[in-house]
Amino acid sequence: MANTHVCAQTILSGTVRDVAGQPLAGVLLEAETKAQPPSTAFVVSATDGSFTLKLAATPVSDSMYLHARALGYAAQRLGLVNRSQTVPLVLQAIPTQLREVTVRSAPITRHRDTLSYTVSAFTGKQDRVIADVLKKMPGIEVDGDGRISYQGNLINKFYINGQDLLEGRYSLASNNLPAEAVQSVQVLERHQPIRALDSLNRPDNAALNLQLKRKVTATGQVQLGAGWGPAPLGALWSANLAPMLFAGRQQLLDTYQTNNTGQDISTQLRALTAADFPSGNESSSQKPDLTHIVGLGRPPAGASRYLFNQVHLLSANHLIPVGPENQLRVNASYLHDVQTARGGSQTQFFLPDNRTVTLTEAKATQATFRQLLADLAFSKNVRRYYLKNTLSLDGRWDAQTGNIYRPETGLRLAQEAHNPFLALTNRLRLVRPLGGGPLLQLSSLTRFSNSPQELAVSPGPFAPLLAGGVAYDSVRQQAQLAAFSTTNSAGLTFRRGNWHWSGQVGFSQEVQRLSSALTTTTPEPTTVGPLRRNRLHWNHARYYIEPGLSRNTDRWSLSLRVPLSYYGFRATDAPLEASQRLRAVVAEPSLNLTRPLGRHWQVSADGSLSNMFGDINQLSYGYLLRDYRTMQRNDAPLARTQTQRYAGSIYFQDPLRSRFFYTSYAFSSALSNRLYSSQINADGALTTMALDRANRANSHLLSANLSQFISPWKTNLSFQVLGNLRQQPQMLNGRITNTRTQSGTASLKASILALAWGSVEGRASLTTLRSQITTRTSTPALVQEHQASASLFPVGGHQLTLSIDYYDSHGPAPTVRALFADVLYRYALPTKGRKIDLELRWDNIFDIRKYQYSFVSPFQLAQTTYEFRPAQVLASARMSL
Repeated sequence: MANTHVCAQTILSGTVRDVAGQPLAGVLLEAETKAQPPSTAFVVSATDGSFTLKLAATPVSDSMYLHARALGYAAQRLGLVNRSQTVPLVLQAIPTQLREVTVRSAPITRHRDTLSYTVSAFTGKQDRVIADVLKKMPGIEVDGDGRISYQGNLINKFYINGQDLLEGRYSLASNNLPAEAVQSVQVLERHQPIRALDSLNRPDNAALNLQLKRKVTATGQVQLGAGWGPAPLGALWSANLAPMLFAGRQQLLDTYQTNNTGQDISTQLRALTAADFPSGNESSSQKPDLTHIVGLGRPPAGASRYLFNQVHLLSANHLIPVGPENQLRVNASYLHDVQTARGGSQTQFFLPDNRTVTLTEAKATQATFRQLLADLAFSKNVRRYYLKNTLSLDGRWDAQTGNIYRPETGLRLAQEAHNPFLALTNRLRLVRPLGGGPLLQLSSLTRFSNSPQELAVSPGPFAPLLAGGVAYDSVRQQAQLAAFSTTNSAGLTFRRGNWHWSGQVGFSQEVQRLSSALTTTTPEPTTVGPLRRNRLHWNHARYYIEPGLSRNTDRWSLSLRVPLSYYGFRATDAPLEASQRLRAVVAEPSLNLTRPLGRHWQVSADGSLSNMFGDINQLSYGYLLRDYRTMQRNDAPLARTQTQRYAGSIYFQDPLRSRFFYTSYAFSSALSNRLYSSQINADGALTTMALDRANRANSHLLSANLSQFISPWKTNLSFQVLGNLRQQPQMLNGRITNTRTQSGTASLKASILALAWGSVEGRASLTTLRSQITTRTSTPALVQEHQASASLFPVGGHQLTLSIDYYDSHGPAPTVRALFADVLYRYALPTKGRKIDLELRWDNIFDIRKYQYSFVSPFQLAQTTYEFRPAQVLASARMSL
């Protein structure tokens, strides 16, 4: 039998020091015998450099190795006798070269309910303002008017460094603020603008906050351009001066813009978010459309293709701190915009008896828009208190002229309309706790508006109705709508754990007066017949109580509201001896449920029952000439529509993978007491009347969106679908018809910014339209819209961009295809600090001057031909401030 000799346990101890005698901590020490199998042991030196290393009993081995390793020091290997001993170690320091590592921050990060998009991760070399970058961020959508949505829902606030400078008119910032000044775009999910309500009421909508790179930022842009185009363009100009300052709670954004190059800068004055005040009854808040001329409408193309304009915009926006907690906001803007348009249309009306009425018109119009907007707001928004009062002025002095030629009859008509409007509004809201218990909310809205309008048409239309069938020279429709309204409410909110109870009482009152006169000239002015006048007095009151219950937890949230309202309406036209009164008590409950499913998914469902009553714009006992071929008289009971709506949504977001998805479906069923009757004459003249007849309209709406950002390629992909189906009855030429309208749109967007030679952006969409009247189904209309651009960056600051727009429309109308192309050359001067660009643009290089578009409705097909802007060249210089 073989004998195996075993060595006793070996203990090594000692201290590790550097050449200066200082102890070294964290040194890895490894001992290993030469026997087979070897015995090994590991230990790390203590803070004083000491170590003790024990090897278990092993087969006999007369020697061993001790290894010492530490980052920044030369490794040592000592050969030792295999016995217990003390080993002093001295390590020599040496430099250690690390491999190069590139650290990239994630393009999207989350902190609680806030998503942060790093602007540099989504910015291409061709991008200049922050709106260019927002369009490339997954989960964020920007429509043609500049309206911003997040996960399919409109944002409720647009902040810059946490401050609300523009109160909804945020296109002034997004289209002028240089992207290079913005560090990140923050999405504040379920954002409550009122801090005192933050823990009690969390809206579904998100807010957007632009976080600038510096706390004090002076920025903006200056752009000057000049060019030329063939008739009718001639000399071209473009200018934009937009200085900005953001210094804590003090901010300013001023701008003067002008051009005649087709840029529609008037959209920058549109309010894109609702004010943080209860809407109440605000039917008088919008400019009424009493009369207008027949124009061309807008084609489905960018404004720069078809808009012949001369526009000037001046806007001043200042946010001024008043003390440590109060703010004063002043916004004032003036717009002067002259727009001309030329084209023609052919409209086919499909009647229930299978007859078709065709109306052909050649049109030339000019519209002048003059608008003055002003807001003066004082606010205090802190945790314990909220107060805001806003005084607003909206003044408009619009005028329209137009000429129409009817080739079937050789008739030439002249139209002229004046549509001024003036509104003065004051909004007040207060939120404050009562002794640490319930929360008190008070709100008040008061508005006065007046709109005297006038339409003149020559020669006079509707001769059988207005002149006994005898041709006459002209007609003049004068109409004035004056209104006063007030809405006031008071409420209390209680909290117990995750439950919140609220109660609100309020009332609204609206008083309006519609005065109109229809005068014909034959050749002497005459206003014969009582039905040519309206002297309508309108009074609308609402008194309501609104209890509410909500619960918010991490697992689900619920919101239930059951407003109980008393409505009172009274309409009187004394000269026509016509009047009506309506009283109603209605309950309008609404329920919303939201539940997160894990970290990324969320589902929501809601249902509601609402009642909508008609307003003065839907009631007139006498005739109103809306335009030269539309005469309207609504002598019927006050419109009332009861709508049931049910909707469900699914949301997904994974910021780490930059992936966002949502889909929603909504069904609504509206029961109305009014059925509108349309009478179409052989010459295309349309007379509409409201009938007292119950009817129901059903609609289905389905939408979905998927967006994905691929960080290494700086690529954003987005796919969206939208479908709509609506069914409703309608009376056409005395016969009841059932109409059915279907539409569907699928669109794909892509931007690739990390290509070695440049970048590519594109959008493709396909829309299908189909309508059916009774058993007659129109041929489906298919519309394709494609936009693509490729930017090349050959050397230095040079950029060459080719943009292509392609439109294809076919269906019941003749097929129309159009291809537009633009070229941009840009040179960025190699300057430090301010960025300076020199640009040369050649738009519409194929000189496409006409475009045709078809519109399909349940009983008509309209083919409109638009005159587009010819080829034009513009040279400009742009500098960031």
